[in-house]
Amino acid sequence: MSYATAISGFAALLENDVAPPAGLLHAERMRHYRANCRINRIAALANTFTTVQALVGADFFTAMARVHVDTTPANAANLHALGADFPAFIEGFAPAAALPYLAVVAQLDWACWQAFLAEEAEPIPPDTLNDTPPATLATLTLRLHPALQLVQSADWPIADLLAMHQGAAAADIAAGGQAVLVLRDNWLQIPPARFALYQALQGGLPVLPALETALAMDADAPVCEWLGWLFASGAVTALATHEREQA
Repeated sequence: MSYATAISGFAALLENDVAPPAGLLHAERMRHYRANCRINRIAALANTFTTVQALVGADFFTAMARVHVDTTPANAANLHALGADFPAFIEGFAPAAALPYLAVVAQLDWACWQAFLAEEAEPIPPDTLNDTPPATLATLTLRLHPALQLVQSADWPIADLLAMHQGAAAADIAAGGQAVLVLRDNWLQIPPARFALYQALQGGLPVLPALETALAMDADAPVCEWLGWLFASGAVTALATHEREQA
């Protein structure tokens, strides 16, 4: 049997009970292996989506995760990388329809997980921007730290739900939409204009247009203070002007 045939048969047996090609591992043994893979994937989701699990309870979460695992092939071999598609699955999961905010809470859980696992990147000195001519801001872009994650909900108080999970008072679901910034294992609720500023910078928009985007939403927004916070927090890893980086 060729290596390619063996690997194809092995992969097929991880997903279902199809008859194994001749010479491959015994189907009964593969059933045990497949069960272990299934259990590990469910456990990985529970470890990542802790706020979701706290909101629905362990039994409901396990049942929901089991359906997800049974209907969605793993998109990575690393358990830490599994779960990017779980929020979208929750949004279409009929038994969770009574909790319409659950999918965006899952997005926040995933953002916290991504921030926690993000690779290290050396921040630039906080005073770097002081030496930049104001005219350069029209073409200057920032590279933000990969551990900085942004999540916003137009309808649901996701910051309050996350805080409730961490021991704060019960969230008022009718409180309206909120935006959250996550940086490593820290997070803070931010206003919509600040979210728009950071999202624009993260998307590669130069500093000046990004500041104008935030000011268009809130003319009194302290945009310079918000920009300075990124540098002071070590959330900026490089500057670039005309595609030429300054570390």
